[in-house]
Amino acid sequence: MLDFEGKEPIMVRSGQEDFLSDDVSIMIALNKKTGKEVWKTAPYVEITYASPSVVKVSGEDHISIVVSSVNNVQNRNTPKKMGSVIGYEPKTGKKLWSYDNWDCHISCSPVTAAGDNKFLIVGGYERGSTLIQVVKENGKYVAKELFVQNEFGDQTKPALFIDGHFYAQYGTNNRRDGLCCMDINGNVLWKTKRAPNFDKGSMIYADGLLLATDGANALYLVEPSPEGYKQLAKADLLKSDIATEGRGNWAPL
Repeated sequence: MLDFEGKEPIMVRSGQEDFLSDDVSIMIALNKKTGKEVWKTAPYVEITYASPSVVKVSGEDHISIVVSSVNNVQNRNTPKKMGSVIGYEPKTGKKLWSYDNWDCHISCSPVTAAGDNKFLIVGGYERGSTLIQVVKENGKYVAKELFVQNEFGDQTKPALFIDGHFYAQYGTNNRRDGLCCMDINGNVLWKTKRAPNFDKGSMIYADGLLLATDGANALYLVEPSPEGYKQLAKADLLKSDIATEGRGNWAPL
């Protein structure tokens, strides 16, 4: 396999192709049996961090990618440019739709599917979250913005969607909102803040429960509920000098 100028790619599979994204912000599809290039996109921007993912739109596979915005904090003397979420046809690389009003200059997470062709984008810098819906109008796909909510987001990973509600850890460089819950209409229902504090940890949903690390040293077992935070168990796992608030445990579960 080509190393694309020494940059380690990330792969997402759909059918016979592997989809790769690297830090020059292009996506490349390779045949998984031969390694030959099938298609590649034009460059998006200088920097983006999110991996491509396969999403379902009206029963069809689309390849989506969240593209970071550009500002002059990270790129001096560069004009402001909004980020985007783009959907591609897996076989050909044809651009099917694009949402072009995303605002986060370091986007790390793929979208979260929420049913009915709705997708939640989360970040932890300029914007917290945005829900979009991909619809078909006059034979073409169109991405529509449903809401923007800056009181809900996640700096390091995608939100989880469970029984009509989103869950995320909104600990950022300047926020300590902890574990948060938001409904499908963008209403934030509760936040743990610092009691307990969840700051850039990881989180998965298994057997009806949330397993969440707090970004420091602890693992939590939580019952997801729109009514409030329901902790079932906690275990302190990491004991080290770096296992402090917001440090030491950003690894995925």
